[in-house]
Amino acid sequence: MLTFRRFTLLFFITLLGLNLWNIFIGNSIGGIFHTHAAIVYSVLIILYFGISFAMAFLPCSDFHHPVICHGNTHEKTVSITFDDGPDPVKTPAILDILKKNDIRATFFCIGKNIPGQEQLLQRIVDEGHLVCNHSFSHSKWFDLFPARRMRAELLETDRIIKQVTGSSPLFFRPPFGVVNPMVSNALKNMHWQAVGWSIRSLDTMVSDDRKILNRIHKRLEPGAIILLHDFTHFAENHLEELLILIRKEGFEVIPLDKLLKLPSYAS
Repeated sequence: MLTFRRFTLLFFITLLGLNLWNIFIGNSIGGIFHTHAAIVYSVLIILYFGISFAMAFLPCSDFHHPVICHGNTHEKTVSITFDDGPDPVKTPAILDILKKNDIRATFFCIGKNIPGQEQLLQRIVDEGHLVCNHSFSHSKWFDLFPARRMRAELLETDRIIKQVTGSSPLFFRPPFGVVNPMVSNALKNMHWQAVGWSIRSLDTMVSDDRKILNRIHKRLEPGAIILLHDFTHFAENHLEELLILIRKEGFEVIPLDKLLKLPSYAS
């Protein structure tokens, strides 16, 4: 598996090899490389940073940091996850639907959204759902924060969740699903397990709810992790239809910790 560390090692080995070639061979035989060494080095550096940047948007590649995006099972089980809550209006409606259908889901909550919604967060837990960490600010600049600031955000969100529910979450979903070296450094030697998804519903981008349903339907498979959001029109108005569709295809919706066979809270 190609990781950022291995990729970086390969990059510097390549640079070293080119330098040695240029010093011991290039000067004696000339050639294109010796003549255009600066261009070659520039292209390599651009490729290095370009590939590293692009891979940050592919968290399931494990390039920058290990991320679980799928359950390791052949059974027809899936998990439904909701990001960006708790939402004071739409999260209760979602909980009503889940309760009616006897479904347990997972809520990746933003820390700053919890104050004032403590009862709602407690309801999520009381009804058997998981509460997980989705950073404190979910800032659009989050991916540019230094690792120390990212870690402080995660710890603060853990503190708020524990203060309300009595438990500290072990699952963390990076904002926007971006995993770069700063995120990896923030998670290093800490207790959080990064979790992504295998089915991105695009419910925050696609306005046609039928397309969202069809997109999820086509991608259903054993161990799938479905990404939805608390605040969307789709989640509030078409969640029950989605649950019916999942059952019709013979799948069972189970909590994320059971799908991944990992503990969801610190002991």
